Amino acid sequence: MKVSIITTAFPSHLGDQRGTFILEAARAIQRAGADVSVLAMHSPGAKTRETWDGIKIYRPRYLPDKWEILQREGGGLPIIWKKNPWSRLAIVPFLVVHTIQATRMALKSDVVHANWSLSATAAWLGAWRHRRPIVATVQGSDMFQATKIPLVRRITQVTLKKIHRVLALSRSLADEVLALGVSPEKVEIIPNGVDIAKFRVGDEIRQPIILYVASLIERKGLIYLLQAFKEVLKTTPDAQLIVIGDGPMRNKLETTTSSLEISFAVKFLGWQTQEQVSEWMQKARVFVLPSVEEGLGVVLLEALACGTPCVGSAVGGIPDVITPDVGRLVPPRDPLSLGEALKFFMENPSWGQFSRNARKRAEDVYNWDQIASKILTIYQQVTSR
Repeated sequence: MKVSIITTAFPSHLGDQRGTFILEAARAIQRAGADVSVLAMHSPGAKTRETWDGIKIYRPRYLPDKWEILQREGGGLPIIWKKNPWSRLAIVPFLVVHTIQATRMALKSDVVHANWSLSATAAWLGAWRHRRPIVATVQGSDMFQATKIPLVRRITQVTLKKIHRVLALSRSLADEVLALGVSPEKVEIIPNGVDIAKFRVGDEIRQPIILYVASLIERKGLIYLLQAFKEVLKTTPDAQLIVIGDGPMRNKLETTTSSLEISFAVKFLGWQTQEQVSEWMQKARVFVLPSVEEGLGVVLLEALACGTPCVGSAVGGIPDVITPDVGRLVPPRDPLSLGEALKFFMENPSWGQFSRNARKRAEDVYNWDQIASKILTIYQQVTSR
């Protein structure tokens, strides 16, 4: 079976952390027996065509390099839409180019798998020509953020109603899709996964490290983690907070760290390679994702695979991932509750059991190969009609 995966987020080069889970999905689907090609957004300096692990990757230019600004900010298209009015103009040529190339690729494929609603729209706009079944995975920001814009909401609604199947990463995302009037028979919950061979369990004796890995944007809630960490230091004075990621809020967050007088224990490392992230996860005693909105949180799956207990906000898809035997859920925007949950794992003598449960959950529920098999079954269903 030939599959075209189209997406707005994908690594521009090996080692780039943008959309790595789409690359992992493509690799897993290919291992499951499909012939996979990927259409992604071009960014300045990226190759327009290349092949990784047998997967053909296309990144057609949509504007001259200096005007290709849609990936300039971390956090996805909704962030740059709000921050840079010029980005709204850039989306038009991008959508045109994305649609044309998606149609060309679809004509050589059996099924089109779009990630994020904008790519789903591009696939649907070309459907009159390619007539291939379209499966779309909604990832989070395309439902929680983009649909707050009335025109985008209407386009998303029409697109998801017209295509053949909608995959939601979590129950909360499935509810958002159903709220648009999409038939329940077309909606399935299929989470992202983790390569459990890449993310391995660390030592049971861990350093007093609290680890955060995400973009430095408002909806990831790092400001509340900094406030909570100040309280953690009162009971665990040798604790460290490691922040991996970058984004438009970095300067503000570093200033906040200084004003809280915790700079001595907080390290902002910027983006790191997947291998480096894995190493930090193996060292950390607890991983934390304090988002105020989240589709699923792939980093949580990676932390579980490393046997690292997780603390996260009870929002979006996070409650689907963090069960009581692997971590703790806290209310969003609540530094006091967040601090107490972090202290629990810094001091708990039962930490080892949480660690073993975390790894088992990653293996049983989020193994990419198992998830790819489910996705391939859906491809077979939509192509057999």
